[in-house]
Amino acid sequence: MGVPIRLLLVEDSEDDALLLLHELKRGGYEPTHERVATEAGLAAALDRQSWDLVIGDHSMPGFSGIAALVLVRGRGLDVPFICVSGTITEDMAVAAMKAGASDWVNKGQLKRLLPAVDRELREAKGRATLRATEASYGTMVEQAPVGIYRSTPDGKFLAVNAALVRLLGYDSADEVLGLNMGRDVYADPAERQRLLDRDTYTDREYDEVEATWKRKDGRLLTVQLSVRASRSAARQVEYYETFVRDVTEQRRLQAQLVQSQKMEAVGRLAGGIAHDFNNLLTVITTSCDLLLEDLDAKDPKREDVDQVRKAADGAAALTRQLLAFSRQQVLTPQVVNLGDVVYGVEKMLRRVIGEDVDLVTVLGPDVGAVKADVGQLEQVLMNLAVNDGSKILALVASSMPVPVSLTARIFEPFFTTKELGKGTGLGLATVYGIVRQSGGFIWVYSEPGLGTTFKIYLPQVDAAAQAGTATTAPGASRQGTETVLLVEDAAAVRSVIHEALARQGYTVLEAPNGADALGIAAGHPGPIHLLLTDVVMPGLSGRQLADQLALVRPDTKVLYTSGYTDDAVVRHGVLESGIAYLQKPFTLDGLARKVREVLDG
Repeated sequence: MGVPIRLLLVEDSEDDALLLLHELKRGGYEPTHERVATEAGLAAALDRQSWDLVIGDHSMPGFSGIAALVLVRGRGLDVPFICVSGTITEDMAVAAMKAGASDWVNKGQLKRLLPAVDRELREAKGRATLRATEASYGTMVEQAPVGIYRSTPDGKFLAVNAALVRLLGYDSADEVLGLNMGRDVYADPAERQRLLDRDTYTDREYDEVEATWKRKDGRLLTVQLSVRASRSAARQVEYYETFVRDVTEQRRLQAQLVQSQKMEAVGRLAGGIAHDFNNLLTVITTSCDLLLEDLDAKDPKREDVDQVRKAADGAAALTRQLLAFSRQQVLTPQVVNLGDVVYGVEKMLRRVIGEDVDLVTVLGPDVGAVKADVGQLEQVLMNLAVNDGSKILALVASSMPVPVSLTARIFEPFFTTKELGKGTGLGLATVYGIVRQSGGFIWVYSEPGLGTTFKIYLPQVDAAAQAGTATTAPGASRQGTETVLLVEDAAAVRSVIHEALARQGYTVLEAPNGADALGIAAGHPGPIHLLLTDVVMPGLSGRQLADQLALVRPDTKVLYTSGYTDDAVVRHGVLESGIAYLQKPFTLDGLARKVREVLDG
């Protein structure tokens, strides 16, 4: 069985055609052939099917092998074409080869035909295999999900795939091929030059770099480039092959994570220093209050003490803001109607923001209830309102000039755009902390010339709004004759609290720790009406002390105090139901009222 081939003979002589077929069969081929002798016949045969081999007579009446060759090559067909002729000259052979002939054979020397056919069919098969492979790779590159391109050192694209065209926002590859990379693709042309100047790219490994590109619409992209350089024998770069990935969203998320971690670290720092700092402030504020009680109203020393007291109040406010940012504020959440909160703070806002700022309150008909600390919600509105602006929409938006480049940092503590001495940089940080601690989140959008919009989202609840909790009236007596067991490991704090309670008429028993407190309670013959204890202490915690004391003195009431918030009494800054708690630092009046409130409760 011979090797089948599809043979197209361009030959006017039937006898010559038979000789050619005979020679091919002798060489082991089994040709399926068609013979044509005119240009029209050749064209029709090429239209009907594909051919493995074309053999054309050089000279025919009205047609020639050269003309047939031109027709075949004009169609872009990569099919072997062998010219045969009874009379051939060197010039004729050269002309045929230049026109695209695969070989030339004299009819009188057909023994050369078979080697030529074997060679040309073998090479044609190799070219076909190569084309199929290239087509396969071409399809793979074209359909790749990442951008792929080849470019020259001067920034001209040589080839691009569809993914790169989409990445840059253009409609076709032709548009991209006409771009200059430095001018049209890189956001900063100097960045491309810096990457080229590295000159670390090899033809063996891909080098990873990042750059900022711009799309057709002007939007910036962060791209990761895997670059390989193809170099000449002189080691000069001929072109670059590059894979491109859009990592804009990935880098944005990474930046958010870093920002979140940074803010969390500041929060942990704030919580860590709060206890000791609040203890110190408790001593300062309470000592000042005690001194002021002792001094005559006209005593000149009162002004000095007042200044110390005001400075302590400022430090206490700063601590509260840091704790709010770090989501470690002690909250007393209750179900409230947001509309009531807004209307309740509206009059105060109008006094704060000034006449040059419009205040517009817009409430939808379906404004629901949330469970949150009313005081903290009011602080959120106040902090947003005191920023400069032209219009404030309560519960909807707060507009003020914030540069777009700064929106990523506006919730950072101590970050401010105000001049030195004009702000602490904690206003929006406090807002952020309160909203997050209340289970919500805050969204900010800023646009040059139009202002900044803040949107605060809080989880809605279906429960009805609660009535306010009654507290000790301002005019009510703060005096008492009950016995108070004071437990505090900080000696200075213990001393000032003892003095303050004693001045109010209470009998005070004091202990530096839980074990001593249990011993004092066991040896005291009379009733102990109130346990006033710090929460975080060496040995027994305040909560453990209260639990053990309740076993022997179940009627003793408990008031906890602490400079910490994340402890056994305060879970994630939210008071457990039924627990009395006084946050450090506190004032003399605040201590007296809270003690009286717990005892009378």
